[in-house]
Amino acid sequence: MGVRRSQCRETLRIRVGKWGALQLNYQKPHYYVKSNPKLKNYEGKFIPHDWLEHYPSLSKDDLTSREGALFLEITSTKDKNIYDWDNKIVMALSLHDMGKILMILEGGQAGSEVKIMHDPGAKSATAGKIQKHLNISSPKGVKTGAMVSVMQKSADGDTVSHTVPLSGDEVRVLATCIRKVIPSSLGW
Repeated sequence: MGVRRSQCRETLRIRVGKWGALQLNYQKPHYYVKSNPKLKNYEGKFIPHDWLEHYPSLSKDDLTSREGALFLEITSTKDKNIYDWDNKIVMALSLHDMGKILMILEGGQAGSEVKIMHDPGAKSATAGKIQKHLNISSPKGVKTGAMVSVMQKSADGDTVSHTVPLSGDEVRVLATCIRKVIPSSLGW
């Protein structure tokens, strides 16, 4: 496992061996400009001076807040210890999603599972064109491990899927990471 840090994202890779890998990227809560969501301020609700050079009419009223998110990237292997990151699937996990996953990872009994479906284009003209399904199951209980499966369907019918088994200790690490991210996502 390795950790990389940047101003707005923190990364943790969990390489699981011959089946695949998970990578978690945490995005801090931030403020962004409603009319230009690419303008993000992770330091607080104020307009940075360099923004005003290009957008002189911006004010604090143009900003809206966004809670933090955990981006789960998952991929399979192409060969021994070679991961297929070009065909990875990325899901942005909300606080609600993290809570569901944590329930399974911290106390899942044999046969427990969580299913999460995302439509990245929801509430827009691209609604329904891409669907992402995350399934975390523990057939024998989380102390023995869990299976993480993700599938992405696109409008043209293409489907990509990855399944990565996690051992009991890897489940513990993943649960610890999610538990730590939840308060940070709220800005606490």
